[in-house]
Amino acid sequence: MINIFKQDNNKILLKNVYSKFQKDKWVNGNIVKVLEKNIKKFLKTNHSISTCNSGSDALMLALILDKKKNKDIYITTPISYLATSSIPKFLNLNLIYIDVNSNNYLMSLDKLENFLKCCPKRIIKRIRGVINVELFGQTCDLDKLKKISKKYKLSLIGDCAQSFGTYYEKKSTISYYDLAITSFYPTKIFSCYGDGGAIFSKKKLKKLNLLKNNGHTESDKTTCKVLGINSRLDSLQGYILNEKLFKLKKILNKKKFISKFLFNKLHKYFQMPTFNKNVNSNNYVFSFYVNPVKKEKFLDHLNKKKIECKTFYPKLLSSNKLLKPIYKTNLKNAEYSVRSLISIPSHENLNKAQLFQIIKVINGFK
Repeated sequence: MINIFKQDNNKILLKNVYSKFQKDKWVNGNIVKVLEKNIKKFLKTNHSISTCNSGSDALMLALILDKKKNKDIYITTPISYLATSSIPKFLNLNLIYIDVNSNNYLMSLDKLENFLKCCPKRIIKRIRGVINVELFGQTCDLDKLKKISKKYKLSLIGDCAQSFGTYYEKKSTISYYDLAITSFYPTKIFSCYGDGGAIFSKKKLKKLNLLKNNGHTESDKTTCKVLGINSRLDSLQGYILNEKLFKLKKILNKKKFISKFLFNKLHKYFQMPTFNKNVNSNNYVFSFYVNPVKKEKFLDHLNKKKIECKTFYPKLLSSNKLLKPIYKTNLKNAEYSVRSLISIPSHENLNKAQLFQIIKVINGFK
């Protein structure tokens, strides 16, 4: 089976663990601090960074930091992993979903602006900010998004769980947000050997470092300064990420080559999503549209031929009973996307024979 993701299992990295940790700690080790500095340097961002236990924890901590009295609503997209909506709901926040573009699966900024123009006063006065999801490594016109947020005095939170290494106008997309989060889950391009995540902020993260450390400092564990949780990145994962960061540029270049190859071979026969020309994506997942009537047959055809093919998000977040919006909007483009959007293998370990096999099998579909 040619899988969409290939789980990394580098024996050399694991063999070197013992020697690396003879003089370091498993929790709150120096290697984590080194990793945070190295990530900041790699992304060339001025944002502060703090690692944590997962991308979901990162979003929860970001929302806690962004809390504002009498502002309990966030705007986001209906197409994403559950955590984009479940974490705000867990914090007793409310959501409004904005439809995606007709030519891709990202939140429509035109529809966002139109909604804000026409939004009832009783609702708009409660809106705190926008959670922009950079799905599959792609993103929108971030300059336009910033202008909209500034006009309506909204905070901007970037759900960059899938877009580490994506750039907009030659700058890391993370740098465009008030707060941004990412995930180091094992299927991500930049991944560890378990759960892991990070928060990025324009401001210093003194409060966050307390929040993720049960409310206390590293030097004084007896004084609770804020009510917090335990969400620290293990030093082992910090070591893994630090080692993999040095090879990330090579991986991003390979992903770009593979995605370009697949696009060139398939764009004449399938509807491809199109994106802002200023975006240099990390090409996390390669996705395109198929006729909804033929979608199930297409999925079955590829999987029978041992090529994993799937729809990552077969239903809208808004259709989940526990994630329903406080104010309904028209989501017709998103509804079409979940009926027609599929994803195929594009990971960096694919060889030439596998790439041609994928194309051959897809072209054999009737």
